[in-house]
Amino acid sequence: ARYFEGREREITEFQYSLSAAQDRDQAIFRIYQGAPGCGKTSLAHHLAETTLDVVFVKLLDEHLADFPAVIRRIQSAAKKQPGSQALNAVRWSAAFAERLIGKTLTKQIQDAADRIATHELRFALHIDEAHSLNDNAMNVLKRLHVGGLGDVEPIPCVVVLTGLAHTKEHINSHSGLTRAGDSTTINMTAMTHAECAESTRRMLAELKPNEGASELRQSLANLAAEASFGWPRHLLSAQKAICAALLKTNGNALALDCKQIMDRCAELRANYYEERMQDAPGYTDQPEAFWEILTDIRSKPIRRSASDLALLCKERINQHESIEITTEQAQALADNIIAKGVVERKGGVWALSIPSMATWAEQELSRTQSPPTLGLAR
Repeated sequence: ARYFEGREREITEFQYSLSAAQDRDQAIFRIYQGAPGCGKTSLAHHLAETTLDVVFVKLLDEHLADFPAVIRRIQSAAKKQPGSQALNAVRWSAAFAERLIGKTLTKQIQDAADRIATHELRFALHIDEAHSLNDNAMNVLKRLHVGGLGDVEPIPCVVVLTGLAHTKEHINSHSGLTRAGDSTTINMTAMTHAECAESTRRMLAELKPNEGASELRQSLANLAAEASFGWPRHLLSAQKAICAALLKTNGNALALDCKQIMDRCAELRANYYEERMQDAPGYTDQPEAFWEILTDIRSKPIRRSASDLALLCKERINQHESIEITTEQAQALADNIIAKGVVERKGGVWALSIPSMATWAEQELSRTQSPPTLGLAR
């Protein structure tokens, strides 16, 4: 998030939700969902760094065990933040935590609570990996959805949920949250070339390699944008590759080998895709079958149900395996690549969450010595 760029729509939606929360007893939800590496977590970090009039708190799994745990987390997080609002948040949460467990407030806590300017308090609670929240966490979300952070009086609260493309579906599947994602979900996609280049220009302006060589810096910025395919995760890798190359030349940008940088970017992308696929059942034994699945999904995105995706997996795997996998095993494989964010529903069909994965799969297939696959039935 250091050289954060773009995402105007996502930022505007968050700012709108803060304004709307002023008039609501319940917490307002904002779901930012998308493929792995599309910049969801970086967006949350940026919001936390730039929204100075809000107490921004990240909630981990252990903080979502129950509602009192959330209040204790707010208290501990606010203690580490500067400003009068954070101090008010500490006092408010300390009093609220005592009341939640039925304790009578001590004089010290009561005196502190009496000094709270609650009308100035606003909270943003960030929950990452929201596509896999358990039942305890869902119950906490339900409590926030119904009653917000209300105690003695309502406290404006926005819950920022970041996760994979099925986050809204997961949240809405829980009783009491069936409409929690309605009109509040933003599907995050790739950045523009200009945004990727501007982020890299800001990095180079700070590093100052060959200061004054603006054309060279623009060329490197374009290189990073091209290597990223618009994907923030790949943009970060490209920027790291440029920095590593500059270290080798003692900051002399004129001595850089751009082809070597592009090759390094391609290597980092391949490593990332390989990591995404490692947990898929059977990938280690038959990677070629999985590469074929990825290229098929891009070239003929016509499958409209989970069973159709499972059928494709079964056909491709059984072409390579001496022992055929069952329909149940194929369905488990399809569910796995959906859960891992490799595949998602787009416009009513299955598609790759990260489109450039298909290019990687095609390149990997071209390196194998296997004969071409013939006659796959559709």
